[in-house]
Amino acid sequence: MFLLYDLIFLLYVVIYLPYLLVTRRGYAGFGMRFGLFSPQIKEQIRAKANIWVHAVSVGEVMVLDGFIGQLRKKYPAHQFVVTVTTKTGYTLACERLKDKALVIPSPIDFSFVAGAFVSLIAPKIYIAVETEIWPNLYRQLYRRSIPMAVINGRISDKSFGRYKAIRFLLKGILNQVQVWCMQSRKDAEKIIELGAESSRVKVTGNIKFDNLSQSSNSPVDPLKSNNEELWWVAGSTHPGEEEIVLDVYNKIVKDDPKWRLIIAPRHIERATQIKELVNRRGFKNVIVVDTIGQLRSLYAKASLVFVGKSLCVGGGQNVIEPAFYGKAIVIGPRVENFRDIVAAFKEGDAIVQVDSVPAFDLAVRELCADASKREKLGAAVLRVIAANQGATRRSLESLAGLIK
Repeated sequence: MFLLYDLIFLLYVVIYLPYLLVTRRGYAGFGMRFGLFSPQIKEQIRAKANIWVHAVSVGEVMVLDGFIGQLRKKYPAHQFVVTVTTKTGYTLACERLKDKALVIPSPIDFSFVAGAFVSLIAPKIYIAVETEIWPNLYRQLYRRSIPMAVINGRISDKSFGRYKAIRFLLKGILNQVQVWCMQSRKDAEKIIELGAESSRVKVTGNIKFDNLSQSSNSPVDPLKSNNEELWWVAGSTHPGEEEIVLDVYNKIVKDDPKWRLIIAPRHIERATQIKELVNRRGFKNVIVVDTIGQLRSLYAKASLVFVGKSLCVGGGQNVIEPAFYGKAIVIGPRVENFRDIVAAFKEGDAIVQVDSVPAFDLAVRELCADASKREKLGAAVLRVIAANQGATRRSLESLAGLIK
């Protein structure tokens, strides 16, 4: 099976590498993904006993920001090696975790590359953030009797459908993991249905509800504002949503010029294209964010928030971050990847979810015109946050017996 997997993965890499070169999604140290380590990196990794933590991209790195801080308190003699897959995630991890961990790119899941990483890092435990299933890496860790755990685990409906198609291959792999700390009961049921033993699965909650205040916020000094301004932050937007947001903002600013629009696209490489769109429409009071790591600071200063990938594209994005700051939040109907989180806020009457673009237009304009509605929603989201905290503590308790 693993030989076939290597061959399939090799075909994927041959196709994907030219795409990386064209789109410039490679990054400094990218060669490490193939097991090519400099002597200096090898020396750093071997300096201490290691705890290996893996994150795919920006969202998972944000989970680690507070979680690793708690881990370091419990295991101060260990070094933390964090592997990250995407360019944006790697850049953010290098910035946010530079005083907490050694950050390197994650391995390509070939047998020999996975083996090289495991041999070099020799971790006391391997911890994956959210649900990452790498057959060759898991096999190499298992063969060396290295404990494995997944924290903040979740399985989207889309991923669940794909995994079900190969369920007969997954059972053995899933049960190489000692502990699955899942975000919700539904996520736990999904991983069990895919083959994980129920005794290995725990519902610990979503770590993103915890400790956002401990994460340092990047400064937003370039975005000077006066006390009169009100900020509408459209965060994690995707193609098609900026046009909708600008159409609505055009109506809002005519009624109340104090409103300022801040657009923070999910993929910052789209910033130039969005700036051109803003300029063509003649807006003078719209800012397009073209750097990563700013979103929490922007949410903290917002009076109203739209969380993107929910009107167009679909899947949704994390609404916990703006909620943590007690903000009025509007989202679209397409939040498949965050249904449980959205459901918790809806149950607490703490979020406005619309089912269409016209409804979005109406909801945003009403909230912009009514400060009392915004304050009521802000108070409600803080109550939901308080009721759902504690996942970090529960996850650490689940890992305690695995780390020697």
